[in-house]
Amino acid sequence: MLLMDMKNLTSKIDDVTFIKELIGNFPEIKEELLDDDLEGIITLQIGCFKRFTQKAIDNKDLNTLRKCFQFVDSNISQVNPEIENALVISYLGKLNIPKNSQVDYLLSKRLRNIIIELNDYYSSRIKNHSLKDFLSGL
Repeated sequence: MLLMDMKNLTSKIDDVTFIKELIGNFPEIKEELLDDDLEGIITLQIGCFKRFTQKAIDNKDLNTLRKCFQFVDSNISQVNPEIENALVISYLGKLNIPKNSQVDYLLSKRLRNIIIELNDYYSSRIKNHSLKDFLSGL
């Protein structure tokens, strides 16, 4: 079983391949992605992609957003766990998407569900932390 899991892990898209594909789809952020301070640090590189996407959200650039969301949706299950984690936390978890907006409707069901689950998780941690603080004050 472990050998099979290792084979699946090695068949996932790695950082270098992912960044090449990201640059191929979004050449306008190539210089920032390959900046010496970001290169090789996938969470920071995905943060760059998040800022690019957020700018498109703020400017209501639906064509760019559609392309961004399609890229993430088609890659999120194909990448290694480190990239997947960065896409969930540093990308989807940090986007400011207005509820019931045109932007919101561009998200695939999978991406929307990831965002909902992430928000639910953060909300439960805040509630639990507040409860813990309250109980410790008794």
